[in-house]
Amino acid sequence: MRSLAGLLLFFWSFSASAQTPTPEIPNASLNDIAMVQQHPGSPTGAVIVYNPHLCNQIGLACVFFKFHEHGHVALGHPFTMGVHPAALERDADRFAATHAPPPAIFTAWQLFMNGGSSANFVVYGTPYQRAHRLCVFSQQAGTWIGPSPCP
Repeated sequence: MRSLAGLLLFFWSFSASAQTPTPEIPNASLNDIAMVQQHPGSPTGAVIVYNPHLCNQIGLACVFFKFHEHGHVALGHPFTMGVHPAALERDADRFAATHAPPPAIFTAWQLFMNGGSSANFVVYGTPYQRAHRLCVFSQQAGTWIGPSPCP
């Protein structure tokens, strides 16, 4: 069953990334789950770098974070100057809540509800605020499979 879920997520992420073909590159020394880096050789001018060890630890939530990073690329964020970082992160969360597979969204929501998130509360908000935002965005997109109303 696990391999079937992995296969479904692969096809889901492949179909979403076909619209924005940004390569994903594993980097075990990355000090974050995932991030965008500019890369002139990429079709979008960027690559998504992710830490496979951290992704292994958080499971399906990693798929949400990759979609979050793809959102930055699709929305032109790596090339945006003068926009407040909190607005960029909110918009990337909305993108991920709209395009990621519902189980990945729900798993990321659980991670946030359990206190997991960036310690940079100025940019991301508290883990609870991010969980609530994720729930609201996901409900608006019709991808929410968690409790309703949003806690």
